[in-house]
Amino acid sequence: MLKSGNECVIMKLGDVKTLNLNDFDIIGLGCPTFFYREPVNVQNFIQHLPNLNKHAFIFAIHGSCLGNTFYYLSEELKAKGLVVIGGFDSYSDSSLQFYPAPMHTHGHPDEIELQEAEEFGRKLSDISFRIKKGENLIPRFGLIEKTWWARESKMMTQEVLRKISPRFIINSEKCTKCKLCQTNCPGDAIDVEASPPEIQKEGCIFCWFCEKLCPEGAIEADWAFMRENARSNLRKYVKLLKEAEEQGKFRPHLEYEKIF
Repeated sequence: MLKSGNECVIMKLGDVKTLNLNDFDIIGLGCPTFFYREPVNVQNFIQHLPNLNKHAFIFAIHGSCLGNTFYYLSEELKAKGLVVIGGFDSYSDSSLQFYPAPMHTHGHPDEIELQEAEEFGRKLSDISFRIKKGENLIPRFGLIEKTWWARESKMMTQEVLRKISPRFIINSEKCTKCKLCQTNCPGDAIDVEASPPEIQKEGCIFCWFCEKLCPEGAIEADWAFMRENARSNLRKYVKLLKEAEEQGKFRPHLEYEKIF
């Protein structure tokens, strides 16, 4: 129960099927930005939603650029009868196996972003009420196409990601079958009980979270190819962040030059 008296239920996507979404007045959907748009598992989730005549809000975290995440989310939700009445995004601490740690967005979301998120949430009920009364408060999220990141986003299909991603192997001698990787896989693409254990099955979104998550180091991969391109990618990300800083949209908590 919120301070406003409204009830809020937060669930993982995989658990939402246990809910009757028609019981809620406003539906929120959040995700990380993955190659400048929403991840494939989120796309699949929306495709399987029933048609709903509801208000919705969207939110996302990202390590350099929101990209077209809100455009695609809003369009996909609209196809399900949902009207997006607001969106909130925040920088987030980013960590990938082939990049330095910490990264440039270390320390995010910071206190200011958390306060902004709380304020965004407080206003949602009022905005929904006012829209129902006829006020024109519905945001429009445009599609950005003529940038390097937009072109890269279109290029990074699931087929391409499968080709460039390192092949993961579960070392049976190290694996204790704790299922931590399996239960946290957003694509349901791991089966440690299979013989041999299966990973990166159909449905894998190539977030590589499982390899970082394994407490035994039982998921093995060769990151050499990805590390070869890391430095040039980092320069592009830093340029985006510096532009955002000049616009007052990003607050660095680390010196850019110390990351390389």
